[in-house]
Amino acid sequence: MSAALTCRTCGGEPREGARFCDACGAPMTVPRPAAEYKQVTVLFADVVRSMDIAASQGAERLREMMADLLDRSAAAVKRYGGTLSQFTGDGIMAVFGAPIMLEDHAFRACMAALDIQKEVGSTLPLRIGLNSGQVIAGEIGSSVAPYTTIGEQVGMAQRMESAAPPGGVMLGESTARLVENAVLLADRELVRIKGTNVPVAARRLLAAGGAHPTARIESTLVGRTWELDTVTAILAETTTGMGGVVNIVGPAGIGKSRLIREVSAVAAKGELPVFTTYCESHTSDVPFHVIGRLMRAISGVEGLDRQAARAHLRAQTPHIGADDVRMLEDLLGIRDPTETLPAIGPDARRRRLTALIKASSTARTEPAVYVVEDAHWIDEASESMLADFIAVIPQTRSLMLITYRPEYEGALTRTQGTQTIALRPLTDEQVTTLTKELLGTDPSLGGLTALVAERAAGNPFFAEETVRDLAERGVLVGRPGSYQLHGDVTSVDVPASLQATIGARIDRLDPAAKRTLNAAAVVGMRFDAELLTALVEEHDVTPLIEAQLVDQVRFTPSAEYSFRHPLIRAVAYEAQLKADRALLHRRLASAIESRKPGDENAALIAEHLEAAGDLSGAFGWHMRAATWSTWRNIAAARSSWNRAKQVADRLSDDVPDHMAMRIAARTQLCANAYRLGVKGLDTGFEELRRLCTAAGDQRSLAVGTCGLLMARQLEGLGHEQESSRLASELLQLLDAIDDPTLVVALSVPPMSANMEAGRFSTVLALAQRVIDLAEGDVTGGRMLTVSPLTTALSYRGLNRCLMGLPGWRDDFAQAIEAADTIEPAMRSGALWTVRLIPIANGILLPDAVALRETTEILSAAEQFGDDFVLDMARATRAITVVHQEGPLRDEGYQLLAELAASDTYHFSNNLRVIQLHLAREKARTGDLDGAVELVRAALDELYAAEAAQWIAKATSVLVESLLRRRLDSDVDEAQRAIDRLAAYPTEPGFVLHDLWLLQLRALLADARGDKATYRDCRDRYRQMATGLDFEGHMAWAAAMD
Repeated sequence: MSAALTCRTCGGEPREGARFCDACGAPMTVPRPAAEYKQVTVLFADVVRSMDIAASQGAERLREMMADLLDRSAAAVKRYGGTLSQFTGDGIMAVFGAPIMLEDHAFRACMAALDIQKEVGSTLPLRIGLNSGQVIAGEIGSSVAPYTTIGEQVGMAQRMESAAPPGGVMLGESTARLVENAVLLADRELVRIKGTNVPVAARRLLAAGGAHPTARIESTLVGRTWELDTVTAILAETTTGMGGVVNIVGPAGIGKSRLIREVSAVAAKGELPVFTTYCESHTSDVPFHVIGRLMRAISGVEGLDRQAARAHLRAQTPHIGADDVRMLEDLLGIRDPTETLPAIGPDARRRRLTALIKASSTARTEPAVYVVEDAHWIDEASESMLADFIAVIPQTRSLMLITYRPEYEGALTRTQGTQTIALRPLTDEQVTTLTKELLGTDPSLGGLTALVAERAAGNPFFAEETVRDLAERGVLVGRPGSYQLHGDVTSVDVPASLQATIGARIDRLDPAAKRTLNAAAVVGMRFDAELLTALVEEHDVTPLIEAQLVDQVRFTPSAEYSFRHPLIRAVAYEAQLKADRALLHRRLASAIESRKPGDENAALIAEHLEAAGDLSGAFGWHMRAATWSTWRNIAAARSSWNRAKQVADRLSDDVPDHMAMRIAARTQLCANAYRLGVKGLDTGFEELRRLCTAAGDQRSLAVGTCGLLMARQLEGLGHEQESSRLASELLQLLDAIDDPTLVVALSVPPMSANMEAGRFSTVLALAQRVIDLAEGDVTGGRMLTVSPLTTALSYRGLNRCLMGLPGWRDDFAQAIEAADTIEPAMRSGALWTVRLIPIANGILLPDAVALRETTEILSAAEQFGDDFVLDMARATRAITVVHQEGPLRDEGYQLLAELAASDTYHFSNNLRVIQLHLAREKARTGDLDGAVELVRAALDELYAAEAAQWIAKATSVLVESLLRRRLDSDVDEAQRAIDRLAAYPTEPGFVLHDLWLLQLRALLADARGDKATYRDCRDRYRQMATGLDFEGHMAWAAAMD
């Protein structure tokens, strides 16, 4: 036997065939809502020993008793707003909170259970069990099946019934927690139930103790006088040119957005423009999402079509170059898709956009207010740009307001000069004042004000929600601030998540409005009519606004809406079945792709496809998003690769190409890890190796090995042996794969590793192999290195000169010629090899050509390169200019000092090179103690790293500093340093150390007054320098008397 059809409005059971509900008059022809998740309490009541009753009383008498049980139980269930779901033969199942969700479903179920025991238990011995939690409520299968609830909580309620004593009511722990302050419960006990050997906690319901509703209503600001006055005072200061940044932090519902609205109203009264952006949880991985939205507001292009927006923007920026305008258009999402972006690195793009934004802000003469809401969901790219933007706010007549939750600890919380206001819960007095304002002072309200204030626990949102829900359910009658209590309310309980409270409000919507709300929840915190149309044929937003679930935040040229609070969206979203949400997410992804074609929305499309369960599709879009971000923001690209990896790992093994997907994402993560400049970063290489070995994918393994090798080389000291091992493994892989293109693409890091290890003949062989296979193609094999051929020519030239072999000048010339054909920002690697190392080691002199080249590559790197390229360009420029006289030398040493002090310098392996040059400058300016101390440490690390091309240079700085200082032990220490260099093992034919040793021995002999040895070493030094054609050493030798 099944329960009759129930009314979806009130849960009543009308007469068979009735067109309208007998209880509330609602039409019965309204389609039932889709199955959905709901927070409910399930009640099971069962007659004890019903078979014995049948045997002793007869079947007819048992039938009469069961009918009486059903009638009385149904009445009690209906009395407290529940729904009789099933008659089980010797008992009933009832549900509280479905089809209409009830915020106090557990308390109502308890009251109904007590009434059932009181009314039926005197004639029939009953066991009753209750349990609360999330279930799926709705029809199952065909339309013949009744509305019912299924889920683990239903089964647990039945287990509680079996554990109850005759005449008793047993509560599961979830129910007991909800009603422990509203009813009288026995002590916690452990009971054994069917299906598990582990006892579970339960509590017996002894007696009634109260009731508990909840809800929300907008009110005037209460309890934030100090905070509002403080921010208003800071706002006033901005009009005098003293800009400021204020962070407002607090948990959800505490009043952050409300304080922002109050300050914005003050600004509006003063005719100050307010530019607002907001962050959303589902866009935290979408790069530039937040900053783009803020810039659209500032630039005034919001609401314009793309063509009109571009015209408006260009009219505002007549003095900005075409490339910068296109980048701004791209950031604002209004770029003409037929125009290509300038070929620049992501870090350069960020720097240029930040510079434009900062320049625009500082140029603004009128005061303004900028608002960033919910920064705990900000995307990394926007966070970085806003952090830089904030740095110039004090120089403007502007106020920046940022809100976030306490768990956020990102860059926006650490900017200097920022003032932070932490919103604490309202005091008991303040929340009582708020509740009185919401309710009014009618005598009928009695103790309700105190009950609401107590349950709100200092959270104004909770208090407002409680009052609103009471009003909507008819417990309060009248208007806000002037209510009367209709009925008796002795207890109010606000659930921790507010899910039941908000869900109850949502369930009171008509079907069309509820479908609209559910679709909007899938879109996000904010949504527009166009996207709703793609999801719901006949959407209706008006009832949502009237119910104060949604606000309209933009009216022209097209309407845009926002959920009044994130919890409202969360409840609407999570109530939907995953299958229903998946369908909407899939349709939304398709709509976004059609509406805004292009990979700039790839990350958002990937998010929706992933939520839809289309993991293969989501993987592809995550990879596309990473590709789009690779040269815009490497951190965002890495985030997308990580998401792709996570998606691939969720694919079952029977999905075609699942292994290839898992490998592809990890390959890119490993290959590009070096670009982040994060020391000790886990590249995931071992997992990649395991997968590639299992799949027999040597190519991906080679690419990943190459990326790991580059990362370890840049980390410097302590990774030399690992780098050497990885270089060897990579070369073996390349030999096994036997793909000329791959050999060209991946041979540069092994060259560098062998160069660092002093295996110069190996470097020459590798360089020659790349040169031969490249066949003159400058960009052939471009993968992790821009131009392998250019690098190979550079390395061949450098190693030839270090080994005293001819042809090195021709190699340098060819390398420079090849570098001239690639992007200027990417030439710094070649100049490091053919300019910096030779100049620092006395092979070349820093002539005008070298100065011009380093000027050009530094300028290009600042404009177009990422931070990795910029760091190399800055170091190349600095070390080049410090080896000449004049003002440029001071500029170079300043640049070196900045690099040495930077926590984000990408080339940790070159820090010792920078230190030895800084020591050289200390010695030149007379700080000999500082020079000796600094270069000693650098030299020890160079020996540890086996950096043969730099050991002699560092030794020369140490020896010259010691001989100039001339403390008692300095000459002897100089001797030991020279002996150490002489004893260092190098490959046969390596001439650099021999040349330096002749110079240093001459200087040491001169310091000791040994003229004969001095002249002998000097003359041999001159002869060797001239024979090698090393310009710097020739000049130094000529200057020696």
